[in-house]
Amino acid sequence: MKSVAFISEKGGVGKSTTVLNVAAAMAGKGLKVLVLDTDPQANATYVLLRGEKPRRPTIHEVLVGQAAAIHAIVPTALPGVDILPAATDLADANVTLAGEMGRERRLRVAMAGAEAAYDYVLVDTAPTRSLLTTNVLNFVEEVLVPIVPGLFGVLGLGQLQADVAAVRRFLDNKALRLGGVFLTMTERHNVAQDVEEQLRRLFGDLVFRTKIPRSVKLEEAHSRHESVLSYAPKSVGASAYLALTEEILDDGREAKRNGDPGGNPSAHDAA
Repeated sequence: MKSVAFISEKGGVGKSTTVLNVAAAMAGKGLKVLVLDTDPQANATYVLLRGEKPRRPTIHEVLVGQAAAIHAIVPTALPGVDILPAATDLADANVTLAGEMGRERRLRVAMAGAEAAYDYVLVDTAPTRSLLTTNVLNFVEEVLVPIVPGLFGVLGLGQLQADVAAVRRFLDNKALRLGGVFLTMTERHNVAQDVEEQLRRLFGDLVFRTKIPRSVKLEEAHSRHESVLSYAPKSVGASAYLALTEEILDDGREAKRNGDPGGNPSAHDAA
């Protein structure tokens, strides 16, 4: 089993869209996928459960110790994809856990054994630094960061690198690594080109080759509770997510990281 979290402190960068479509692409290859929705907005849950309200227990009950993860996992509309769903009350978990023992370890403990039936666990996250995100970092093996190529697109990346380092140092997850950065909602304009060039100069092989273009088909697929792969299989969005999934599945990516788990620019010959 491999576990990957899609994290960005900036909202609207395509985290949920990426989780949904990468999960669909992996399942299309015969892999068994579990989606963990740790975003109180519950967008991934909404699409994967076709707009139906998730039954209890959800991930909130799992995190506060009221239910086992295995009892909260349910099948989704996508064949080969299950979900540990979220509801809006997940936002309360930050307050509930704040004074609890082992608050940063709740997800890691809850998922022990529950993930064994899956080839990949993909985690959708909220665009905030919180106790929920710390739980995710203490559980997953790899963090992937979607970035919209605009003026403020890279803000927060340095803090995320620091968070990865802190989790490795102070918590359980010594295997955590920043696995890559990829561009979403790309368009052809000078700002986008400048940001992409800067990222590739600073982070080298950590930046994925695949770029996800801005596409109305992605939003249309969400509104129909589908992945873009089934809704518009010949669209540029579908092609891009298939290519991104191939890169995520490429075991050779780790060898290109030059042994730097934090993805620091100094390890990639940055200027």
